[in-house]
Amino acid sequence: MDVELLSGISNLPFILNNEFHDSISLAQNKTCSERCKEKDCLNLFDSYYNKDYICSKGYNNYLHEIGDTKVIYNGLIYNDNKDVPQGRKDVRRDYIIERKKLVEHTEKLSRIENYIEKRVNETIEKNFSMFHDFKTSMTIFFSCTQDIINKLPGNTFLEKIEGSDRSYKDLYNSLELITSQLRMVDVIINPKSIIFGSKRNINIFQLFEKITKLFNHLSTKKRDINIEVSRETWIDNSYCYESIEFIPLILLDNALKYSVPNSTIEIKFEQSGNNVRVIIKNIGPIVSDENENKIFEKFFRDPFGEEFSKEGIGMGLYIAQQILLAHDSKLNYFKDVKENKLIGLNIFTFELPLLQD
Repeated sequence: MDVELLSGISNLPFILNNEFHDSISLAQNKTCSERCKEKDCLNLFDSYYNKDYICSKGYNNYLHEIGDTKVIYNGLIYNDNKDVPQGRKDVRRDYIIERKKLVEHTEKLSRIENYIEKRVNETIEKNFSMFHDFKTSMTIFFSCTQDIINKLPGNTFLEKIEGSDRSYKDLYNSLELITSQLRMVDVIINPKSIIFGSKRNINIFQLFEKITKLFNHLSTKKRDINIEVSRETWIDNSYCYESIEFIPLILLDNALKYSVPNSTIEIKFEQSGNNVRVIIKNIGPIVSDENENKIFEKFFRDPFGEEFSKEGIGMGLYIAQQILLAHDSKLNYFKDVKENKLIGLNIFTFELPLLQD
């Protein structure tokens, strides 16, 4: 649930993404938004056990999880609150609320969110259902291409493709890339499929190497962009769901989409202790400060990035984040801006635990 919607349907002031917002009928308590230096109510965002919190000013604050969104209703005064002086209560009568009313309010918003989520999923399924037939056709096309390559000279398929004409290589790589991208339709329609199947040993470095080869022809054709993959040492396997294979596909596609001409996409692997760290760097439009967390939300695209590239619907980074969260990891975004320009160094990183002996 985003700020605009929450502001329009909530009767209570709230905090979202560490920012204080007015509701449709009640403005932020000025003690909270302007005068409080501690802002200790924000600690609720990191709490795994507590939903209620009395802040340093004596106000009640309540954490509400709406879908994937965490919201804090702040600056409230429960009827039984004895931490706020009576004089302050008299001035802030609008902020006095019964616990029962607060629970009813949160339940109502959760029902609205569930309804919206249901309708969005129905729309997604309806709009993407046509791609299933297209995916089937592409699979057949890809299989026919493999049959053609198998008839070329050579002992193994790899020898045949490596010894073939450039057009065969480009055709095969393009079809394999398209087939892989179309498999993501299932995840878009049903995000729960991220954890379908059993976990198995997967080498994330080899995955990136494979996808990089598929992108090389496209990256050269598109704005002369080079892709470099490097590692400091041998990278061990990780124990992952099959969905982890979408990570290099999404992150390379994202980097390529938002890279300036004649630049290099750098992918670096570092193994430290029981984890492998993956770092993807590219030169392109940077994400504004206020949108750094929003780029991992469904259908969100930073305005300058959208102006730079018309491709995409804002689902890639959301899917990547959900896949990594399912692996007890997280995708992080950093940037290095020179002279406050709109173009700079974009850095995405994540870590995966390595398979233990």
